[in-house]
Amino acid sequence: MRNSLYDSYFYKVWRFLFLNRQKWEISKTSIGRIFQRFYIPYATEVLIFVSIIIFWYEGLITRYWASFPSDWLGITCLILALLFADKKKMFFGKPQLYLLIFYLFIGISGIFALIRGLDPTMVFKGFLLFLQFGLVLFAAQSLESKKKVIDGILVLSLPISVISIYQFLSNTQTSHLWLSPGELQLTRVFAFFGSPNVLGILMAMISILSFGSFLKSKKYYYLIPSGLSVLATGFTFSRSAWLGLVMALAIGIVIYNYKYLIFSPLILLGLIIPQVRNRIEISLSGNYLMDSSLDGRIWALINGLYIFKRYPFIGAGPGSYGGKLAANYASPIYLQGIQNGYTALYFTDNQYLEILVQGGIIGFLSFCGFIISVITSLIQTYRRNKDILVLTGLAVFVCFLTGGLFANVLEFGAIAVPMAIILGMSLSEND
Repeated sequence: MRNSLYDSYFYKVWRFLFLNRQKWEISKTSIGRIFQRFYIPYATEVLIFVSIIIFWYEGLITRYWASFPSDWLGITCLILALLFADKKKMFFGKPQLYLLIFYLFIGISGIFALIRGLDPTMVFKGFLLFLQFGLVLFAAQSLESKKKVIDGILVLSLPISVISIYQFLSNTQTSHLWLSPGELQLTRVFAFFGSPNVLGILMAMISILSFGSFLKSKKYYYLIPSGLSVLATGFTFSRSAWLGLVMALAIGIVIYNYKYLIFSPLILLGLIIPQVRNRIEISLSGNYLMDSSLDGRIWALINGLYIFKRYPFIGAGPGSYGGKLAANYASPIYLQGIQNGYTALYFTDNQYLEILVQGGIIGFLSFCGFIISVITSLIQTYRRNKDILVLTGLAVFVCFLTGGLFANVLEFGAIAVPMAIILGMSLSEND
């Protein structure tokens, strides 16, 4: 059966489109040779860690410095991190090429949006929100010590996990906007972020990363950030984070050793906790689905697809719909919705829907190509070198993608930046 698959036309097309058979070194290009002159040892590591601190602790910093320019300072650090990176360790493969194609079409979509009269600042910032992910992914390929970078990420995550657990134990008041009618749980932790979903997805990613580090090194102190982040994920009561964690573990186990799936029913033990059971039951209730269709995610899906049909090929433009940026700039794209200007929900709460509307079908397909090529490349690399950290990177990416079904994950630097770091390091492993 395997030989038949390898000889099939389908596999030949798949290999041509997604398998990372060839890599092009950036340092051998004319642009790479020019920018290699700006290389500064360890500058990339420092700038990346500074950007993580900015994105993770923005909520804490702005309490004491209200005018802190977190967005511009963060993107500046990422640009400099790429500029000072060692181009001799950077390369283009299928994933990177698909990502560049995605940015190309998002940029073209932005040009047409400007022609239609959309706010230039909104469009430019919208493009930067997408771009920050790519900047870090390329820069992360050049990192000197991947283990130290991972350890640094885990250490920086510890205060977030601890404060999250403290918020739960102290019954910190939760916004009613984060709860559905009839919920038993009155506290959803959020740490320094503006949403428990953002915190939940981040903590789920951290728990996978730290557990993978434990399996790699067999050092038990990695179980400390893993355990704390799992608790923090649970206390966010974020169903998207829970699902992301479960999907990541399931995919990781299947690839590592499918026989361990025999322990999968243990996940059901979580239903013993009344708040967890109640949170899941409510999401399946008729009243919840009705509310979602009136002013929730179902409504956002219908409205987004309606607007997509107006700009099916080139999209409405970066930053123009479905996110905080578009809402803050009162994007006129909202006036083209299914309710003649009335907007029940300003957010798509779905990264794929946001890309479809903003980038059109071409931008959406190129991003899907990036996802497929990344997954294919990481599986290919793991099967060859059996490096558990490569499998960990894949599992974290699955968690990230699952979270994207319920949140605009690329808009949040707190999630997108560490994901790009992990992905860049995983893709740079020798296969």
